[in-house]
Amino acid sequence: MTRPTSTNFFLDNDDLRFQLSRVDWATLVSLQEAAFADEDGFKDPAEARAFYEDVLSNLGEFVAREIAAHEHELDTQHPELKDGEVVPPPRMKKILDQMQALGALSLTLPRRLGGSNVPILVQNVLVELVTRADASVAAEFGFYSGIGQALLFYSMEEGSVEIKDGVPVKTRFDDVVRRIAEHQEWGAMVLTEPGAGSDLGQIKAKAVLSPDGSWRVTGQKIFITAGHGDHHIVIARSEEEGTHPGLKGLSLFYVPRFVDAQGQRCKKSDPGAKRNFDIGGVEHKMGQHSAVAATINYEDSRAELLGQRGHGFLGMLMLMNNARISVGFEGIGTCETAYRMARAYAEERVTMGKPIARHEMIADELDEMEVVIRGLRAITFEAAFHEEVSARLKLMSKVKPEATEEAKKETEKKVRRHKRKARALTPLIKYWAGEECVRMARMCMQIMGGVGYITETGAEKILRDALVIPVYEGTSQIQALMALKDNLQAAIRNPTRFLSELATARLETLSARAELEKGEARLRHHAMSAMQTIITRIAADKLGDVRGRPLAEWKSAFMKDWDPQKDFSFGLLHAERLTKLLTWSAVAETLVRQANEVKGTADYEERAALALRFIERFEPRARGVVAEIEATGGSLIGRVLARPRRERAAAKAAE
Repeated sequence: MTRPTSTNFFLDNDDLRFQLSRVDWATLVSLQEAAFADEDGFKDPAEARAFYEDVLSNLGEFVAREIAAHEHELDTQHPELKDGEVVPPPRMKKILDQMQALGALSLTLPRRLGGSNVPILVQNVLVELVTRADASVAAEFGFYSGIGQALLFYSMEEGSVEIKDGVPVKTRFDDVVRRIAEHQEWGAMVLTEPGAGSDLGQIKAKAVLSPDGSWRVTGQKIFITAGHGDHHIVIARSEEEGTHPGLKGLSLFYVPRFVDAQGQRCKKSDPGAKRNFDIGGVEHKMGQHSAVAATINYEDSRAELLGQRGHGFLGMLMLMNNARISVGFEGIGTCETAYRMARAYAEERVTMGKPIARHEMIADELDEMEVVIRGLRAITFEAAFHEEVSARLKLMSKVKPEATEEAKKETEKKVRRHKRKARALTPLIKYWAGEECVRMARMCMQIMGGVGYITETGAEKILRDALVIPVYEGTSQIQALMALKDNLQAAIRNPTRFLSELATARLETLSARAELEKGEARLRHHAMSAMQTIITRIAADKLGDVRGRPLAEWKSAFMKDWDPQKDFSFGLLHAERLTKLLTWSAVAETLVRQANEVKGTADYEERAALALRFIERFEPRARGVVAEIEATGGSLIGRVLARPRRERAAAKAAE
């Protein structure tokens, strides 16, 4: 393998450690330790942060020594299905056993259940480190404490928790979580079906409430990562399609791998234990060879309802949002390993009298890879922090209800603010991380030339492993549609505010005192200008000539009589272009803000230079993307959608 040597994947990454230093640990640790009610918990944020960094340092050494060193072996070993059970690859099993011995598989779980009570954000940093070493290990790693944490969250959300002195002391899943913490078992998030992947409204798996009060699930699920786990969180249709169509008829269920004679969940080793569902097969994949992707067959399988009937999609969103952020960290880890391999090779390979790292085109590519990684990491940390804080604030309000109505409203306001920020960033990081890790893996191969195409070097493995990242946990296109939808809705609900923000951005491109602020404003203005073009074109397609018509009239027209298959076509066509603009704007805002936050310190010059490098690269591209959107005519819409000629003529007339 042509991998640059490192003895510690955490300590050798200054940018990662910088982002960790920018986390608001006072807020996060307070929530993590239940406002310091846990007697065994940290009482000081600085002490907690030091512990987290010590954990990451120790695991960073382990990842470099015990995972990265065996990536070729992991790539050549595949899981096998024998007698209905999955036999994991020997190296994968050894690594996971070692990680458990170090406490890595139970980091986020409560101390009382055998975990370390570490924030999810810290575990996500470990996801980046592990992915940098081998993506297949990262794919399975998260389904230990991640599933255990999710079951605890669901228990808190539905109110099935015993609380004493403001501290949760018992949940309905304590036995499960304790076994997960001991690395006896793990779980899986089970969504995808044949014909129902991104469109969950098409799910056919059926959940039926039996006369004895128990739930039974029947159906098939496919491509389930870590599907050989013992604890499945399954989304299934519990309500009749006629009365509760689409997403309204879905509920969320816990389905154990083994049940006893009474149908209650149990361990595989318990007397009378029997399988509650079957593993129908294990996929042979292009990459991430050591990780399991399984077909699961449920046949009258015993299940337990999580939360309320008909709220399955909302319940799954909590799990999906965290999973998408985690995939963002996977993308960063993939980018990081591709960049480091490419740079190491380019600095050693000499052509025309100098290392190719000093040839202009290669130097440009390497510089871009570095800038993109650091910008992506900055917004991914932001999203991870806000998602976790919003969830923990919400849970805290259940554990320790506010004493006054005013305090309750203030907490709810904070939850909404953090959730709004996480919601805005999550589709952007999932989209950009997925797309960029594939592009960087491809760039790494290109920089290495013929050597990169040879299996032994490992460059082609990075590309194979990367190709699924824009696909799972919601494709890049789904993320783009989410970003478009959220931004369209925000602008339509309050067009006056949108136009005011657009005018402010335009003014700041001219009046901001510092060049960094001007550059950030230009990127923000490009994104908002594209939004204005999309909204205007959609309105024109629907309403005819909208010039001179009051905004209030736009809003009322937008809210009624829409055909989603036709009326939003212009926006849907440009969803990915808009997502790029929104992402570049978010990165610029974050990098400029972080630079300003460290003014007067030794970090300022380097962070300001990074922000400027990003703006110099992406502001010209943003201008080009806006031009693409503005230049799109009715003929393209007609060709893409195969519309009848009279519809094309109407679209042309509306331009």
